Amino acid sequence: MRSHAAFLSLAVVLAASGLVGANDEMTVRGEVVDVTCYGKQGVAKGTGSAHASCARDCAKQGKALGVLTDGDGLFKFVGEYTENNNARLLPFVGKQVEVKGTRDRYTDYTIAIRPTKIALVK
Repeated sequence: MRSHAAFLSLAVVLAASGLVGANDEMTVRGEVVDVTCYGKQGVAKGTGSAHASCARDCAKQGKALGVLTDGDGLFKFVGEYTENNNARLLPFVGKQVEVKGTRDRYTDYTIAIRPTKIALVK
């Protein structure tokens, strides 16, 4: 709960300061997670290989996915990669990735990223 509050506070401060805006190019690294499960269950049960199968099933239903980073929080995916029930994101669910894209907007207290390239981190 505290991590969500801290992330929200950081997002609000950055948005208000003008340091972070829509369409800013960015690169983030982290795990591709189901946004809802992570939000409800947190890191302990909403992430990792033990949760990947559940997250993949949710993704196939078109539920929101995002990349959970170590330091910057959760970035919700928007745009072409989410089309057709997350078809282009399915191979990355539960895995560590590097995402290049643009900051799209703030939504539901989450920063959104519009990916232009996703690659597995080795």
